[in-house]
Amino acid sequence: MVRSANRHWQATLAKLMATEDWQGLQQITPLESGAQAGLPLEVLLERCIKVFLTTRSGLLDSDLNAALTQLCMQLDASRALLVVRPEEGETQPYCIGAGRSGEPDWQRDIRAISQHLDAWCDIARDRQVRLRHSRDELSVEEQYVWAALQPEALLIIPVIGRTRESGCLFFSLADDKSLDDAQASLLSVFAQLCYLVIDRTRIVERLERRERLLQRTERLASIASWRDDIVNDRITFTPQMADIFELPEGTQEVQISTFFSYVHPQDKERVSAAMKHSIESGEAYDIVYRIQLPSGKEKYLHGRAEVIHDSQGNVVARSGSIQDVTEQQSKDRRLHQAAVVFESTKEGIVITDTHACIEAVNPAFSEITGYAEAEILGQPISILKSGQYSNDFYHKMYQAIDQQGYWRGEIWNRKKSGELFPEWLTISAVRDHDERTSHYVGVFTDMSKLKESEQQLEHLSYYDSLTNLPNRTLLLNRLEHALEKSRKSQRKVVLIAIDIDHFKHINDSLGHPAGDRLLQEFSHRLRKRLRDSDTVARLGGDDFMVVLEDVVNDDQVRVVADIIKNLLQQPFDAGVGQELFISVSMGITLCPDHGNSVTQLLSNADVAMFKAKREGRNHYRFYSNDMTQAAADRLELGNQLRKALQRDNELQMYYQPQICIRSGAMIGAEALMRWHHPQQGMISPGRFLPVAEDNGLMPELDAWALTSVCRTISEWQQQQRQPVTIAVNITQPTFVAGGLVELLERLLQRYQIDPGWLELEITEGALLEPTPQVLDTIAGLKNLGVALAVDDFGTGYSSLAYLHRYRVDKLKIDRSFVSSIEKNEEGRVITTTIINMARGLGLQVLAEGVENEAQLAFLRDNHCEGYQGFYFSRALPRDKMQRLIAASQADSR
Repeated sequence: MVRSANRHWQATLAKLMATEDWQGLQQITPLESGAQAGLPLEVLLERCIKVFLTTRSGLLDSDLNAALTQLCMQLDASRALLVVRPEEGETQPYCIGAGRSGEPDWQRDIRAISQHLDAWCDIARDRQVRLRHSRDELSVEEQYVWAALQPEALLIIPVIGRTRESGCLFFSLADDKSLDDAQASLLSVFAQLCYLVIDRTRIVERLERRERLLQRTERLASIASWRDDIVNDRITFTPQMADIFELPEGTQEVQISTFFSYVHPQDKERVSAAMKHSIESGEAYDIVYRIQLPSGKEKYLHGRAEVIHDSQGNVVARSGSIQDVTEQQSKDRRLHQAAVVFESTKEGIVITDTHACIEAVNPAFSEITGYAEAEILGQPISILKSGQYSNDFYHKMYQAIDQQGYWRGEIWNRKKSGELFPEWLTISAVRDHDERTSHYVGVFTDMSKLKESEQQLEHLSYYDSLTNLPNRTLLLNRLEHALEKSRKSQRKVVLIAIDIDHFKHINDSLGHPAGDRLLQEFSHRLRKRLRDSDTVARLGGDDFMVVLEDVVNDDQVRVVADIIKNLLQQPFDAGVGQELFISVSMGITLCPDHGNSVTQLLSNADVAMFKAKREGRNHYRFYSNDMTQAAADRLELGNQLRKALQRDNELQMYYQPQICIRSGAMIGAEALMRWHHPQQGMISPGRFLPVAEDNGLMPELDAWALTSVCRTISEWQQQQRQPVTIAVNITQPTFVAGGLVELLERLLQRYQIDPGWLELEITEGALLEPTPQVLDTIAGLKNLGVALAVDDFGTGYSSLAYLHRYRVDKLKIDRSFVSSIEKNEEGRVITTTIINMARGLGLQVLAEGVENEAQLAFLRDNHCEGYQGFYFSRALPRDKMQRLIAASQADSR
């Protein structure tokens, strides 16, 4: 029966909303409290729906009262009370009551409700309609209601708001009254209907108040709002705009061209350019321009606007505001310069009245004296006196001001802290139109601050601002001094270049503040552990230098290098809630063994340090002469790589097949770059890619690789091959710099290829900085239909949140984890965890570096989807890969 009643009322309400127009509903008369006492409950509620649809704030109380009165008659209830929680900003609940006879003391009830409002509303917590009697065991909340209404029996109907229980509807019934399920359901519908009409009326009232406030505000501030329809060449606006443009009263719409006819000829080009840029770029604009009115008046307007897009992202309209700032403009021009000078000057400025009481100060005054503006205003200027001068001194000062109009000189004054300071002070008299002095203006420079600044500048010239270690300039001076000293003592000078391994990863993943804190802690450990006679300097970034004097042999140097390594055994607190372990690479050179000049030793130490990095990091290397030759060869290789990018036959793309573990079918390939050097033959990526990175060539290599792969995909598509996913590695600099999406758009258009063939592989580091550029790049790739894979997953610092946010399609398990499957349990646990995580996130997963059947079997047993590696095939030239694809697809048929 209850379900039937609910269906009936849902159908009734739908019918009313679908067939009744508002004009017809507005003609329905309000409910009359004494009419039709015997109406069936269904008919009464249907009539309430019709009336409530058109209820406005002025009729809300009477309509609800009439409805409750009818229900009281229907239910034989002595009284009814509707309680709804107050909205935000209100203090009283909404209460409305009705009764069959007499007028209940509603004010008494409202006071009782207000005292225990939460208790009244908490009755609705279980959201059940229930009938309670005095003989029942009542909850604390029900006891409050009982005490206020004093019924024989109480019918409780919860009122449910948008997000929580918002109140209750109560009926006082006779003790022998009962209620069936159908009636309970209908009354529950009525309670919700009451809430909806109350909520809607509140919203309408707020909107109407805001509309009236907006119009009043626009009129007082000479501001108008407008919206233009670019497609239909129309601009609509509020009444205030008609006043500003001296249009006929009641004008609300004109053509856009009509608006432009008012713009001052000298401003039209600028306004047009701003609007055009806004439409083309989708950006808001903010501009001040002039208009010429038919009356001959010229006004300055301040216009602001933002664009409106349709569902396809096209700009279809703009909305904004204009303000008549004609009067303000002339004042602003005069005041702006004075305000800029007053606020931004480094000299302190103080303005006093003729009684020497302070009326205004600038920020520099507060900075110099320590007195905040709020605490110094109204104080006598004598609050700054140092006590070093007699009254006669100040008498002569003001005498000079009266006679000459100013006084200038050096004087000592006192800061808020009590500190005395010297200042260069100029006091000028400000005179009114009658040549009477109205104010005094004092402008002063803190001379002690200047001296302190000179000392600070001198310190910054020789010390690093972050670590307070000597900088390059001081290092060079001390190193030169040490070399001169060593020539006399016949002892050695050692220079150690130190570079923190993978420091960029820390900055990228944890942020620069964490990196700075790490540098400070590392510097502190170095300085604390080494001798006072040793120089520890920071050259910039994560580059440090240590100068050791009075060294006898190489063993002493090794001891110091081991000490530095041991300093890193304890973790570092980077201030991000986690501890970090780091390592360093060090290059060591000695004087006179490896050279006698500062320049040569610096170069030698750097060369040795880079050698240590290339050999795996986390250790040190002594300089040797062959290292310089290796560095020169590396430089030459970079130059030759630049030339190779301009030729067609040196750089080539090889393709390593990717195989489905379940079926054994080829599902894709990874494109890998190879360099066929004309003299040196095949150069491995492990050799030329670091050179490319050092020389900033990675974006060019990435662009070359994408172009080559797209050209190859186009050829394979023309041969009517079935789609094969070709993965291309994109380095982090290319991915975060921007322009990648535009490049791919051009290539897809030029070669007319299906983007489903293409997959981009990026490292975790590219996802660590959620910059707008990175987010735009990912969105652009998704719009193009290009898949995104995370390469070498598990070796960086990424999180599950990044994987979800960036909508990657595939995870590639790093070969280091695959190779450890047979060696240790840790490798197996990490590999299975990545597989399960990828499957749980709905991502594809592929393992790299599979070299034997045991590794493949483990991956198959743990439901890895695909693999690549020497076990199936090495990377193949394009022609061999093409034949392999043809053979694979022929077998599948």
